[in-house]
Amino acid sequence: MVKRKNLSNEVAGEIKKMIQNKEFLPGSKLPNETELSEMMNVSRTTVREAIKLLASNNIVEIIRGRGTFVSEMPGLIKDPLGVGFIEDKNLLYSLFEARILIEPKVASIAAKRATPEDIKKIKGHLDEMKEVISGKQSHKEKDIEFHTEIARAMKNPIIERIVPIIIESITKGYYETINVPGSAQKAVSSHEKIYMAIKNHDAAAAESEMKLHLEETLKDIGWSQEKITI
Repeated sequence: MVKRKNLSNEVAGEIKKMIQNKEFLPGSKLPNETELSEMMNVSRTTVREAIKLLASNNIVEIIRGRGTFVSEMPGLIKDPLGVGFIEDKNLLYSLFEARILIEPKVASIAAKRATPEDIKKIKGHLDEMKEVISGKQSHKEKDIEFHTEIARAMKNPIIERIVPIIIESITKGYYETINVPGSAQKAVSSHEKIYMAIKNHDAAAAESEMKLHLEETLKDIGWSQEKITI
């Protein structure tokens, strides 16, 4: 049993190296169990255990009926900070506070570094957000995509992984503001200003507009510093 466990760890390590060496790219499908067992010269059982180990660390994703795929962001688990287990009345405010500390500066640097392709993608998410709002549908996912794309435009792989974690407040905040009149339209207006600042490579404006956007969203949710409970 110990030998088989060690062997599955070794196989998992080999597959991980292949992913790190870009032999398998994010989103790509891995060879099936039979093919991998032949490649590694081990049993299918060992391969299966190795894949489970990789899946537990979000290096690969197993999709029933389709196969095993390299995760879009290998190694980044869905809730690395354990936000889902934090029992704190101020959690939503804390998430926004973290965003206010980080995202305005991210937007500022993104405005300096954004390529024409980055700007095009940011604009695409903004347009999609407008479309779903006009159709009276949830804009939560489009909101997340917009902010995540700005983090990507900063060209910092650490920030690109941090921002999606704290962006959890978009999900929580969406349900807090869903019935606030005009909140969706205000979000679009704020996003347009952020987008224009990045498009114009105006770092100061991008930082200012992002900070204002996050502070306004907090107001819509009804949070203020005075509401914090100790």
